[in-house]
Amino acid sequence: MRKVAFFISKFEVDDTISNYSWIANELLRRGISVSLLLIDTLSLHKSQINASGWELANSTNAKLPFQQLARFNVREFTDFWIFSLGARASFLDKYQLLYTSGFGINFINSLEAIMHLKSKYYITNNTKVFRHPETYASTDADELLNIVESSNNSWIAKPPAGSLGRDVFLLQPGNSNNRVILENLCGSKSDQYALVQKHISEIEYGEKRVLIAGANIVGHYKRLATGDHRTNLLRGARTEVCDLTPDETAYCNQIGAWLRGIGANYVGIDMVYPWVIEFNVVNPGGLTTIKKLTGEDLAPKILDQLNLT
Repeated sequence: MRKVAFFISKFEVDDTISNYSWIANELLRRGISVSLLLIDTLSLHKSQINASGWELANSTNAKLPFQQLARFNVREFTDFWIFSLGARASFLDKYQLLYTSGFGINFINSLEAIMHLKSKYYITNNTKVFRHPETYASTDADELLNIVESSNNSWIAKPPAGSLGRDVFLLQPGNSNNRVILENLCGSKSDQYALVQKHISEIEYGEKRVLIAGANIVGHYKRLATGDHRTNLLRGARTEVCDLTPDETAYCNQIGAWLRGIGANYVGIDMVYPWVIEFNVVNPGGLTTIKKLTGEDLAPKILDQLNLT
């Protein structure tokens, strides 16, 4: 019998319309066991890897009592689905614990795919598969500042593994704030990496989020910035239904095949054709948004593409 473990953060517990909840509910309807495990509770007991959480008896719409945690040996499960990396400071420890426990367990997205696609580095070196905006990374704020100031372009400055639009800045050459922004991103001891990425001006007409499951397109919508340059929904962006052109469809199918080849089976592509801005490999989002926009629950289609039946 298949037993699926969703690794989530404690902040997602009370969110009954979170993206993972649509998929969990569909798995339950299919008779597949689902447990929610708090990723920051992973621990080692001799040779056993444990985590705390809950086995779902029915819909995730029922609020989970935080005080009634159970302890699980993670080797009990057949499938791991990582929806959160939890606290950033302990990411490497959790990666190693999951790697140690994961032999013989199916990862929906492999640890290697999560490790490399979560940051923005890996996608800069696959120009035969897709195009990515010109990008630079360094711990040296002066080096990055020189790149910005010696050009006539706008640039996006951000952390390499950030999310939700946090610490994402639009830089214009000659702006007196550029130095302090880059120094802040690189840290007071110049021990943090920061990225500067050439700003794609066409993004003002919207960025498309394309959901890929099992190498195939399962859904898409457009995000448009309102108020500032960020297209993140938590930063006030709005959404609308969109179509994919034949060229965009072929492009995403090509990227989907490449993603599956590196162990990434459920991914959100942020795209301003032909530019791939980034991949969302931990929690691609979009399920609640598409449900609101179109009325469609994508979970059955996603699980069919992933052969979770």
